[in-house]
Amino acid sequence: MRVQPRATYEEGLARHGRSLAEFETRSRALGLARLVVAALVIALLGGVVWAGLGRWAWGALGILVLAFVALVVVHARVHDASGRAKAGLRFHSRGLARLNLEWGALSAESARFRSPEHPFSADLDVFGRASLMQIIDATETRFGEERLAALLSLESRGNWPRDALARQAAVRDLASRFAFREGLATAGAVLGDEKPDPAGLIAWAEAADTSGTGAGRALVPALAWAQPAAVVVLLAVGSSLGLSSGAITGLLVAAIGLGIVACGRFTPMLEAVSAKEGTVTRWRAMFAAIERERFEAPSLVALRATLAGEGSGASDEIRRLERIVSFADARRNEVFRFLIGPLLMWDAHCAFALLRWRARTGRRLRAWLDVLSEAEALASLGGFAFEHPDFAWPELTGEPLFEGRGLGHPLIAADRRVGNDVRLPARGHALVVTGSNMSGKSTLLRAMGVNAVLAFAGAPACASALRIGPLRVATSMRIEDSLEEGVSHFYAELRRLKRVIDLARDTRKVSEVGEAAAVPVLFLLDEILHGTNSRERIIGACAVVRELVALGALGAVSTHDLGITALERELAGSVENAHLEEQVQGDAMTFDYVLRPGIVQSSNALRLMRAVGIEVPDAAECP
Repeated sequence: MRVQPRATYEEGLARHGRSLAEFETRSRALGLARLVVAALVIALLGGVVWAGLGRWAWGALGILVLAFVALVVVHARVHDASGRAKAGLRFHSRGLARLNLEWGALSAESARFRSPEHPFSADLDVFGRASLMQIIDATETRFGEERLAALLSLESRGNWPRDALARQAAVRDLASRFAFREGLATAGAVLGDEKPDPAGLIAWAEAADTSGTGAGRALVPALAWAQPAAVVVLLAVGSSLGLSSGAITGLLVAAIGLGIVACGRFTPMLEAVSAKEGTVTRWRAMFAAIERERFEAPSLVALRATLAGEGSGASDEIRRLERIVSFADARRNEVFRFLIGPLLMWDAHCAFALLRWRARTGRRLRAWLDVLSEAEALASLGGFAFEHPDFAWPELTGEPLFEGRGLGHPLIAADRRVGNDVRLPARGHALVVTGSNMSGKSTLLRAMGVNAVLAFAGAPACASALRIGPLRVATSMRIEDSLEEGVSHFYAELRRLKRVIDLARDTRKVSEVGEAAAVPVLFLLDEILHGTNSRERIIGACAVVRELVALGALGAVSTHDLGITALERELAGSVENAHLEEQVQGDAMTFDYVLRPGIVQSSNALRLMRAVGIEVPDAAECP
């Protein structure tokens, strides 16, 4: 049965919308019922105090209090269900936004991952608005987002092609697990769309115990049990023992002071974990979703096994942490923090519970969050595969090459996207692409780069077929000068080209390819050296391409300078010319964005200038 992602998201949006409306209706009814019961309780208490109602009133009062408590519990459950429905709506609406390329409806916070020093991310629109990250990202945690960004940045290539094949198998598996991906994202989004930073909690979990040593360390636990017991006895039988109200009050004040002093050492630790209940609630539900799923891909099975480990599983231990943190968060109420808490030594009991949890589990937390980040990143790529069932799963080869059929750009809507065949069959092979303005040269190069990124990340490519080997993507496309650094546009481009050449000279090894084989660069150079005069531009561009080819790199260069096309004769078998062109009928000019062999035979710069209203004489009229 053919997958229909749009229909799936639309059906889910409608289903969760109906559920949310139902829960909100129930919530309003329960809120009204609580108000009515509370009013009855107040009225009955007034009757008991002022009207002298009999014993029946106390019984009725007890029933009403129990009814109010029951309503509070049911109302809380309905509120939680409403939150899950809202999270489900978010999941399905984001899916539709990705399908529709509605950039404004998707987070663009990934712009923080863009770096001008990165070999390709800025040129290929990997991060930020209208980016590859936007049409893939379905993560709900900060560390999941960071892991997905690392995969799309190709930060860790690993063992080729083993690791890439393992990711591809995992993404294939997750693409078919819609319910799991929905459950994982819903669990993460149930408390809102912010992505809390877990660094503080991880640092605490991995820190050494500095709560005290020697007699003080032994005294505080004893005091934590003795003082609350003494307070209860004091309040229960103090007056019976002949203590005055002033004496009892004085003893309570002393107990409060002792509690504040004794528990002061725990304040930094409690501050580190306090108010984190919502964060760990997300984690617990997300861990549970992973633990329940029966994956088939070996890497996913291994991730699930890591959550189990020795002893209690991740979700059980996080549930215990969640409970402790919820108790610790009572200190956020000032009355409780400075009166009730010190009397009961509340902070000490919470701190000791946290210390026991940390001693048992703290060192495992980072590994668990690594599992969650990997699962979220792969689930996002799986969602991308689900949303694009027509995209092809790349064939990952041991030999460096790039061969695509029907290669298109995934950031262009399907009804406007044009696919082209591109073939770079081996190391030291280059494609020189000529063409008129607006014919699609830059888009073709970006499509090559973006699909290479998708293939290495383990995702399907926007193509009817793609074969790709071990490559390092390096680009020189969007060049920005810098007034602050005193760098001209031309010099900025030279630095970018130098970086590409330096990468091509790199001789890092990949064991799966062969003991002496370096990973070659896939270079993509758009309008190379267009910041200088045409004679020097042609000489310089040819020199760059010659060196890259000689170094075993492969890639594509776009240019308006037909002089560069002479490389096809000079480096026969290594350089191939191709072009894109416009179609003219009368005064109308259109583009079909189809890549054709050979050199472009037309230009359109003067025609475009006239089209926007700039008067330009014919060449013959120039002096």
